Amino acid sequence: MDAKQKELRQVSRKYRRLKRQEKRQGSRSALKIALVLLILLAVLAVRIAAIPKQAADLPDALRVCFLDVGQGDAALILTPEHAVLIDAGDYEQRFTVVQMLKALGVSRLDAAVCTHPHADHIGGMSAVLEQIGADALYLPEMPERLVPTDYPFTILLETAEKTGTALRSPACHDTVALGSTVLEFLCTDNSAFEDLNNCSLGCRITCGDIRFYIAGDQEKDAEAAFLDAGLVSPVSVLKVSHHGSNSSTSEAFLRALKPKYAVISAGAMNDYGHPAKKLLERLGAHGCKIYRTDLDGTVVFASDGKRLVPVPHWDFGF
Repeated sequence: MDAKQKELRQVSRKYRRLKRQEKRQGSRSALKIALVLLILLAVLAVRIAAIPKQAADLPDALRVCFLDVGQGDAALILTPEHAVLIDAGDYEQRFTVVQMLKALGVSRLDAAVCTHPHADHIGGMSAVLEQIGADALYLPEMPERLVPTDYPFTILLETAEKTGTALRSPACHDTVALGSTVLEFLCTDNSAFEDLNNCSLGCRITCGDIRFYIAGDQEKDAEAAFLDAGLVSPVSVLKVSHHGSNSSTSEAFLRALKPKYAVISAGAMNDYGHPAKKLLERLGAHGCKIYRTDLDGTVVFASDGKRLVPVPHWDFGF
């Protein structure tokens, strides 16, 4: 074998060796890629299982949506055939509220409820009546001396008249039937109160074994009146009154309600210090799982009358 043939054979052996190494390395690389993909798929599956929002197994007999409207209140009761909005945030949030309702599939409301006529609860309701509509608008009874004359309340009444929305002031225990769910109004004699907060309507929502309680900005005087009238009973979810102010949600009230979950509607870094530290401590002492719109965004509770599934950070898709 001459030198040239020997050199060619050495090159050929080296080439085959390099090809074998490349093949082995390719196999190892493919294996590594496959393992990484399997790990990523497993992590994704765990995350999907842990956050069941809008999934097929999420109960839909009742959904109560505590909408993130900043420093204000808005809660939507949604069943397969019915929808009721309780409060609508302030004027600046009006288009956001309308957009949220439409994203949730609401084309018309069976009822719009204003727990009391303060701007951070009724400011967005005029836009809702104009752009979505409601069969009736529920307002609390108020002493004449407390009836507001400001723009938010005036424009709300004008919009209700323009849209042909019926105005109603419910009596205690009046109800709105929503299929298998019932909205019940709770109230006492408001004539002695000097603050509109204490005139807030109580709203109790019942679906099977599951109950919610929403009462606008009720403070301790109204809570005491409700306790004296025997209107307070255990619930699954409490929408904490007055954005988590320490002037609401008294110890006696919490003992009577025994909520498993508490929802606080408050704006991020608001000027009022809501929610108050003492209020959070009271809720914690009663073992409540707390959700806050300033931290958790819109919080939706889904139920079939037995199960209750909380879903924070609800994704509207916009």
